[in-house]
Amino acid sequence: MTSSTPLRVQGLRAGYGEQQVLNGVDLEVAKGEIRIVLGSSGCGKSTLLKNVAGLEQPWAGDVVLLEKKLDWSEGVPPGEFFENIGILFQGGALISSLTVGENVGLPLRIRQRNMPSAALREKVRFKLRQVGLEGAEDKLPGELSGGMRKRAGLARALAADPELLFCDEPSAGLDPVTSRELDDLLLELRDSLRITMVVVTHELESIRAIADRITFLSKGHVIFDGILNDAARNSPQEVQDFLARRATFHKES
Repeated sequence: MTSSTPLRVQGLRAGYGEQQVLNGVDLEVAKGEIRIVLGSSGCGKSTLLKNVAGLEQPWAGDVVLLEKKLDWSEGVPPGEFFENIGILFQGGALISSLTVGENVGLPLRIRQRNMPSAALREKVRFKLRQVGLEGAEDKLPGELSGGMRKRAGLARALAADPELLFCDEPSAGLDPVTSRELDDLLLELRDSLRITMVVVTHELESIRAIADRITFLSKGHVIFDGILNDAARNSPQEVQDFLARRATFHKES
């Protein structure tokens, strides 16, 4: 049974060493939405993603993924907590020595160890077709363009059919045309797979294209949570200035 609230975060505190980055973050993401997390450099966007996705242990607070509360009391939570979660890492994070098909098949080999080889190969081919990389399974990551590597990373994140997908700066380093194509793909996948997405990005054009709601971080706190139109008109000055600066940059560039 799927959750109507795939992600709930309450009172999240997190950081590195003695440096606190997040201080009391609350967040609730509805099923089927694309939630954009944004803010100025160093605001804690990536730290939030790593903590809510179970990649790092929070200092304090609660994280509930698909109705399962992450419990670090006995060490790293067991794999069952992450069975229905996918992560698209910045840059794709493909293993350079493996083919694209082997990279995409990794989550299946880990989570579905008894899957026959023929079924695994067909699943990999299907996932590559979903992201527009049909026929690329025998290529090495070094043979792909930046946009293709992002798509391959996305196929790997979707390999086990997750209900919740985290994306860390999916458009970073891409040219405007490739970035728009990736945005369109994320929207298409959200609608066809009915998947929930949490996307960390600073790209204003992507935010405008795909966001259902945005969460703006500043100095470790959420200072705005709502739709983009409201952020542009009725939000703290820092949020309006950020959006205005980005808009000016894109207009002049």
